Amino acid sequence: MPRRARARGAPSAAEPSVLAAGMVLAFIVFVVPPLLAAAAGGAGNASASTAAPAATTVPVDVGVVLDLATGLGKKSLLSVKMALEDLYAARPDFTTRVRLHARDSDRDVVTAASAAVDLIRDERVSVVIGPQSTLQAEFVTYLANKTKVPVISFSATGDAAIQYHLPYFLRACAKDSFQAAAIAAFVEAYGWKNVVVVYEDDNYGVGILPSITDALQDVEAHIIYRAAIPASSPDYLIDEELYKLMTMQTRVFIVHMLPGPASHFFARAFAAGMMSEGYVWIVTANVGIVLDVLPQHTVENMQGVVGFRPYVAKSARIIDFMSRFDALFRAKYHQAHDVRMARPTIFQYWAYDVAWAVATAVEKVNRVGFPNTGFQTPQDVGKNLVTGLPTSTAGPELLSSILEADFDGLAGRFRFVDRHMDVPVYEVLNVVGEKARGLGFWSPGSGLLRLLNSSFTEDQAKSSVSASEVLKPVIWPGDSTTVPKGWDFPVNAKVLRIAVPVRHEFKNFVNVEANHNTNGSRASGYSIDVFEVAVNRLPYALRYEYIPYDCANSYDQLITQVYYKKFDAAVGDVSIIANRSKYVDFTMPYTESGVSMLVLAKNDDRTTMWIFLEPLTEDLWIATMVFIFFTGLVVWMIENPKNERFQGSKWKQFSTSFYFTFSTLTFSHDQIIEKLHSKVVVVIWCFVVLVLVQSYTASLSSLLTAQRLQPSVTDPRQLLRNGHYVGYQNGSFVHAMLRRLQFDERKIKVLSTLEEYAKALKAGSKHGGVSAIFDENPYLNSFITQYGKDFQIVGPIDRTDGFGFVFPRGSPLVPDLSKAILNITEGCEGFQIQKKWFGDATPSPEYGSPDTDSVRLSLQSFKGLFIVNGFALCVMLVINLPEFIRAKSTELRDLSLQRASSSGEFASDNEPQQLQNNNAAPGEPLQIERETD
Repeated sequence: MPRRARARGAPSAAEPSVLAAGMVLAFIVFVVPPLLAAAAGGAGNASASTAAPAATTVPVDVGVVLDLATGLGKKSLLSVKMALEDLYAARPDFTTRVRLHARDSDRDVVTAASAAVDLIRDERVSVVIGPQSTLQAEFVTYLANKTKVPVISFSATGDAAIQYHLPYFLRACAKDSFQAAAIAAFVEAYGWKNVVVVYEDDNYGVGILPSITDALQDVEAHIIYRAAIPASSPDYLIDEELYKLMTMQTRVFIVHMLPGPASHFFARAFAAGMMSEGYVWIVTANVGIVLDVLPQHTVENMQGVVGFRPYVAKSARIIDFMSRFDALFRAKYHQAHDVRMARPTIFQYWAYDVAWAVATAVEKVNRVGFPNTGFQTPQDVGKNLVTGLPTSTAGPELLSSILEADFDGLAGRFRFVDRHMDVPVYEVLNVVGEKARGLGFWSPGSGLLRLLNSSFTEDQAKSSVSASEVLKPVIWPGDSTTVPKGWDFPVNAKVLRIAVPVRHEFKNFVNVEANHNTNGSRASGYSIDVFEVAVNRLPYALRYEYIPYDCANSYDQLITQVYYKKFDAAVGDVSIIANRSKYVDFTMPYTESGVSMLVLAKNDDRTTMWIFLEPLTEDLWIATMVFIFFTGLVVWMIENPKNERFQGSKWKQFSTSFYFTFSTLTFSHDQIIEKLHSKVVVVIWCFVVLVLVQSYTASLSSLLTAQRLQPSVTDPRQLLRNGHYVGYQNGSFVHAMLRRLQFDERKIKVLSTLEEYAKALKAGSKHGGVSAIFDENPYLNSFITQYGKDFQIVGPIDRTDGFGFVFPRGSPLVPDLSKAILNITEGCEGFQIQKKWFGDATPSPEYGSPDTDSVRLSLQSFKGLFIVNGFALCVMLVINLPEFIRAKSTELRDLSLQRASSSGEFASDNEPQQLQNNNAAPGEPLQIERETD
């Protein structure tokens, strides 16, 4: 009993050792892990809760996953800490304090994922800031979505990170795809059509390809090659890829890499001589952002490079941050040898804003009740790495609070749009000397701008405005100010093999002859001359050789050879049609366009009985008659008082005056006028009549000639209705056009030579020939110049774009040659070439079918003459009107006296008296004429 009582009432000698063992175990379980975690965090683990006593604030754990061995990682972590210090200093009333737990991802995807697992499972962090790269973010996003822990990255710009719907991953930076439109606008502004994309061979590098491809296609530019370069490629592999790029014609390169691999790549490009004049290098935002902080030796290798980066306006807040950041960074990392590398970039601005947004969201959630136990432990803990992770109960509230953040941050307006920052304004940079010089900006609404407050409108941005008119001048590689044309002959350039079709007819276009001196061939003709003159106008030398190609009268075979690059080009009388343009590129046409109809001209003597009236229009006939009567009236008014020929009865005066005026039309009038004023009127009127008669004669001759020469057929439907035979040139695409016009295959004949053309038309359908030949206008004009006016061209019947030179799709020679051809055809040089091969004049398609309305004379053509004549008539009328009125008054008075005398008012019948004639000379007897009706 006593022994039992002692056992129950007091511990035995072995019990203290058992208690000690339990205490040690508890220490290992509950105390050691936090200490180990703190040790693993190293110097990076810090608490931001020191600003307030622990008893008055709630610590909230936040994880940070960065590559702490890199400059970006070190700077970003410092920026995050500065943001928390600034926030809590400005808002000491906050009841929460973010406690950072930093992990080094060591530039490794697996390490980054392991760090995220450790932070979520062991540290029970509520939010993870990071990871640093797109590759690391791809796996961490799945962890975030599963555990409902928001992950916010300020530097994972690659599009591959959020290809799927992962709501707990947020991107507090600009996506790489945003800059695609800015780069495409830059390429378009300089007129480059082909580019090469050099990208990092991983998910980050390929992420931009869809967006940059679409953006370039929108501006009619094409990616002709994609150079994938692994981030850890040795020098010899990069050199091999660079040599491959040197053997291409394209000289515009878009480089999409992270700063480290990009620096290595440009060092090799500089060594290969590809940073010289004529090259264009464009870097994307990840490199553009750090251009100001790259090492000096790297910048020296990138002279002339053009870059893009999101624009952040300089403000007092930015300047203060930069000053404090520079001092803290250099003091902590002893960065004194290169002051450039201690400067912050936009990545640090984004990191600052992210930390500010996270701390603000934590405070907001805490005020409505932040759960003390923030995680739910799953039942299957330990089965595997992922399923054993706890789930954050506060995650949805934190995510919602962060998404609602809207404030002015260091980098601008901090606001999430579809879980990423909005499309920013991009700054266009040019590496010159030791810094990146600003050229201008690009905004989503206005395009390229020199200044952000520019009045440059969106309509002007969409128009064809060159970059030199918008951006500041660019200093290109090789310290050149000349805009590169975007392509050049490769270092191993070969002589261009140009196919020339062998023609058996129409040799004035293309004629291939054997050259016995060189055992080769010689090409000549109108098409050859135009091509050679255009080549001579190019701003560079072009080496080429002609290779005869017998395409069996089918130019489609020639197009096929160029399409499969058996030839580098084709020069000849090749028609530009839609079906061919699907496979090759054509230069601007150098001949007129259209398909017309060649027919036999016929004489038509059936002239109308009133054709003599057609030379003058109705208004001119009326005006002529009016002026005839007006001129006769003025002449009569001037001559009537004193010229006996214009006196007498009314009928005599009328007939004399207007017969005289009408006789002037044939210049057969008599010299019956006496007064000077009348002669002035007649002289002016005779000049008007001279011009009218000469013009009338010429117009009537043209009408009579045109009436005699008429085409035998004027409409293809007439041929179809009558079942006539038609012809076309052997091998021409016109055959398909005739079938489209519903001509019967049995009524279509193939003709090869000019003699066959003439013979078939003269024979006609009834005698084994054809009634019409359908061909392109250049061929028909050539035929007409040789065979004269026995034939006529009617049309055009169908539209084509004329002849052009053929090149493979995307050939950079096409725009340069097109400009040269345009200058030739508009200048006198093109006329001289045409005169050399086709004579002084080449008839138009309407030759032989004149428009009768065009040769008729209208009043508009003679308005000036009639105005002068009318003015002279009016002046003479005003001058002579008083004298005419006095004469008429005297005549009436004399007539009254005569009538009174005859009635006996002044004398009786036995005493006849003589009446004095006022107009009679003194001493002459009075002569009185009896008035007759």
